[in-house]
Amino acid sequence: MRKGTVVGNQQVSRRVLLGACGGTVLLFSTSLLAACGSAGQAAVSGSGSTVAASGSVTASTTVAATSSPAAATSNTAVTGTKAAASSAATSSAATSSAAAAGTGPKATATPPQGESNKNASKTLELSYGWGQVATWQALAKLMGTQLSQYNVQWKSGNNKTGLLALVAAGTPPDVVVGNADYPEDWAKGIANDLDSYIAKSKEINKTDIPAASWAYASYKGKTYGVPALEAFVRFGLVMDNTLLQPKGIDPKTISWDFDTLTQLQQQLTTKNGAADQVVAFDPLDAMGGGFGGGNPFYFGQAWGIKYFDEGTGKFNFDNAELADAMTTVKKLYDVVGGRPAVQAAFKGHGYWTGAGSDIVSGVEIMQTNGYWSPGELAHNAPSRDFAYTWPPVPAAKKGLKFQSSGGHSAFIPNGSKNVGDAFTLIEFLVSEPAEQTIFDGTGWLGARTSFLAKVDVSKYKGLDFYVNSATKNDQLNSMPSCPIEGDCATMWGKALDDVLAGKQQPQNALQQLQQQVTTLFAQRFPNG
Repeated sequence: MRKGTVVGNQQVSRRVLLGACGGTVLLFSTSLLAACGSAGQAAVSGSGSTVAASGSVTASTTVAATSSPAAATSNTAVTGTKAAASSAATSSAATSSAAAAGTGPKATATPPQGESNKNASKTLELSYGWGQVATWQALAKLMGTQLSQYNVQWKSGNNKTGLLALVAAGTPPDVVVGNADYPEDWAKGIANDLDSYIAKSKEINKTDIPAASWAYASYKGKTYGVPALEAFVRFGLVMDNTLLQPKGIDPKTISWDFDTLTQLQQQLTTKNGAADQVVAFDPLDAMGGGFGGGNPFYFGQAWGIKYFDEGTGKFNFDNAELADAMTTVKKLYDVVGGRPAVQAAFKGHGYWTGAGSDIVSGVEIMQTNGYWSPGELAHNAPSRDFAYTWPPVPAAKKGLKFQSSGGHSAFIPNGSKNVGDAFTLIEFLVSEPAEQTIFDGTGWLGARTSFLAKVDVSKYKGLDFYVNSATKNDQLNSMPSCPIEGDCATMWGKALDDVLAGKQQPQNALQQLQQQVTTLFAQRFPNG
């Protein structure tokens, strides 16, 4: 999940916008999008920063709302500072806000659905959460030849509350992929256990997908999803060499620790009156604020904290490391006049790497973002030169090269009438021909190491860094399968916002957060 749209000084997240549209699918025209294929900025809610990943580009297609927006956003993941978006916002309001910002979905009569083989004897229903229509059409053509025994009816769907309603009614699609509440669904018993199918599969070799990627597709020792469609690494420091070079700074020599970035923040941020004109680094832009919806809790991973232990059901927010992370974020804002000054500098621009975004427009020099960035920037800022290195870490971890898995999974909802056949469709989605079609059409990458070894990284300058980072790292992290992930992200975002606004000290905010998530988990899962 990622980007949203900017309304005034507030950023409406892609995840909130999607929820507000009842599962509306945003379909794009760019060749390389990001983790969630968004139409605007980052996923946000409540307090406001990014939640996950995807591409902020000009949207070409959308579909009508299909469910209650308030219900659809009730469990939205959030993190602090980009801006707030009401979970009760209506689909029309979200769409009009997006349009007003110049980055929202444009209505069209083109239905984002189709079928692969009308003459087949068996029918399978596939519900996807987002993507480019042309890519799905190409996949459907491939299905028609490689899965000729099936007529795969593919269509955009609300894979959150809409899916829950279909499962409850006994009429779910056969396969779901994209924009689902994965760990929440595993814990609620929404999905079928796939371990026996994976063990027998000739297409899916479990060792060909890193263990870190399987972790988020599993819960309490059982595997419920298969990493598919978009499931590659999430972090890197994106640097605009067009702005660094005139300052005599070589991206190849930049240390990616936060002490260095704070110094560069002070050195490189330029002012125009009371407002910042060019900001060196927004720590919460793009994946810097990531938490949930297929994206890791960035600050937890950068500071070496696993916020949730699935084995014990215990949370770990109340600690000195995350207090230091909050302090670091505040310092980065404070050295350039505070968060309002950064928001003023970015007013009128989008976040992430979409058309008209801060980094594309030259008002932001660096941001933390994922593997989709090289492609997006090549399309949206072809005259600028960008470089990439490892994601920022605290000074105590200076030199640490860490990376993280993340992304989405294909799964079979409980109540599917065709579980065996449905798994055949999942096998297709993670096959090399399908992954190549997805990469060629949308730029997304899956998690299969055998396919990644063959990817043409020369297609976009900097993509080689991300592909190499999956194996040439000091530490490859996974996402914990937390059954209240969205709520944790929302509460973290509120706590961070309070610290940035000077309403709370980090340790007090984290103590309250620890109590809140512990209480909520005990209420929902009294038996652990």
